[in-house]
Amino acid sequence: MRLTGEQKKAFDTQGFLVLKNFYAPAEMAAVSAFLDRLRDTKAEPGKEAKYYEKSPVSGETLLVRVENLFGGLNPDMEALLINGRVQALLNDLFGEPGRLFKEKVNYKVPGCRPDKLHQDQAAGWNAYADFFITLCVAVDANRKENAALSFLSSGNYKKALMGPEWQVLSDDDPPYQPASEYSLIEADPGDVIVFDSYVPHGSPSNTSAQARRNLFLTFNRASAGDLRMRYYQDKWKSYAPNKAEDARSDNSYRV
Repeated sequence: MRLTGEQKKAFDTQGFLVLKNFYAPAEMAAVSAFLDRLRDTKAEPGKEAKYYEKSPVSGETLLVRVENLFGGLNPDMEALLINGRVQALLNDLFGEPGRLFKEKVNYKVPGCRPDKLHQDQAAGWNAYADFFITLCVAVDANRKENAALSFLSSGNYKKALMGPEWQVLSDDDPPYQPASEYSLIEADPGDVIVFDSYVPHGSPSNTSAQARRNLFLTFNRASAGDLRMRYYQDKWKSYAPNKAEDARSDNSYRV
């Protein structure tokens, strides 16, 4: 898939772009089944990294996130999701090929905590590179009721940190202020939200009865090198995966 000049300009100005129907229904059915299997499979050392938290809404233990999905662990799913259309898209936006930096699924099931307004770059990413692009793949319908993401859409930001590393930009839930500068993005399965690592975004708790699973595929410029395993090894030293019986409370949340 090649972007139009208008789409490139929109991405450069706003920091994000919505691509409808990027993945076909059959592809998304396979992704959804994969995420269900992943949810129900016992974690093993050296494989997918699972994170469990206590719901601030119900007190239940929830699987909220799984990282390290690829890197040889699930090659068929990696090939399905990081296909030629993705590579062409990254070439258009980076001006060169992209390399996978990290990948995760957020299982935003009913009861999940909010993801406070933040910039991804604030999560210590400056130690690896100065710019990243993420594809948010909607696996379930994203609606206001089940905690769809909100993005700063005015373009009123710089490609720089707006606060200290590891800190959120606001503890408030959407609509973020000033409300006129933010947009809630409702998406359907197979839609993709492409965004840079500096555009502020976040979502509230999921207080609905409907899950909102999204996959996040983050890339750096190929010229920055292969950074993926260095990132994961560093992260697991300070914020390791855990087991259901060791579920964290929501006050342990970090950008």
